[in-house]
Amino acid sequence: MKKQTKRFVSIAAIALLLVSLGSIAAVWGQPTLETRANRIVEVAVEASERVGDLIILIDLNETVETMIDEAGYTEAYEKNITLYGEGVEKVEDANECLADFDYEGAIDNATEALSIFREVYRSINYILYNSDVKVGQFLDVEDLEAAIERSKERVNELKDLISVDSSIYEKLLDAESYLTQALEYLPDNIDEAKASLKDANILISEVCQYLKEIAQELNPQRIRDYCEGAYQYRERFRYRFEQAETEGFDVDGFLKGHGYQNEDEFMARFQEMIQNAEGAEDIEDVLYDLEEIGRLIRGMDQNLTQEMGRYRAQHGQTGSTGGFGQEATGSGYGQEGSGYGGSGGSGQMGFGGSQ
Repeated sequence: MKKQTKRFVSIAAIALLLVSLGSIAAVWGQPTLETRANRIVEVAVEASERVGDLIILIDLNETVETMIDEAGYTEAYEKNITLYGEGVEKVEDANECLADFDYEGAIDNATEALSIFREVYRSINYILYNSDVKVGQFLDVEDLEAAIERSKERVNELKDLISVDSSIYEKLLDAESYLTQALEYLPDNIDEAKASLKDANILISEVCQYLKEIAQELNPQRIRDYCEGAYQYRERFRYRFEQAETEGFDVDGFLKGHGYQNEDEFMARFQEMIQNAEGAEDIEDVLYDLEEIGRLIRGMDQNLTQEMGRYRAQHGQTGSTGGFGQEATGSGYGQEGSGYGGSGGSGQMGFGGSQ
């Protein structure tokens, strides 16, 4: 298979290179600066579409993604998607220059875009070759629909890792809009559907890069610290449940209303979540597990505090409801200033708050 892959990669990479170089040579033979600018922008657009089609072909095939991951090239592949997005921006800048009659600016931007696309195309094909992958060249409506659905699933997975208060969350909402738009274009306008899908995938890649940058701050000691903090909150819930029971509050009934049979099941689930975070090897799994722990602590704290408040009011009792949301501020699990969902997440985990 590797020989076949190598042949595919060589033909594909050389094809884009020859098309680009041949087209550029033709550009410089044009009589006027305006004509040259228009032609080289057209070439850049064509190159963008070629590279974009290759990316879609890879993204719609789970087996290919698995092979890339097993070969250790997932991060390199995602960086190339981000770089491809920079090339697309250069093409957009070139078109804006054309609209402003800035032909030299259009040529400069289009030339930079072509350089980026050649680099991305060669890099991706190198990754495919070393991952023993061979990718076909045909995209039909069903292929695009499958690729759009996979990208939508990816967006949903990423939304679970990022607070809605984070500015990067907006990129996921924009990606969702592009994907919805892509589906609306089908089946009549495949080219527009592909363009919207590419725009969405660029945004998704940017979010993935953002999470990886955040993950660099998650060294083993910090993960252990967060897990230790989670264990402390688990015990504090146990104490609060005991206090509530002494007041006659039905703790098991309360927990059943939130998906747990009793206190033992809640504690066991909490323990399991912390152990999952401690044992996770993939950084996205770590981020997901820590965020899940944070959601559990915030949600249970809020719900228990509210329910206890109502219970005491009904029974003529007074006093503190015993919540610890504000006390959790500096721990990475609380609300304001926490890394899991507050407005100041950059001081803690970084992926939970506004950036």
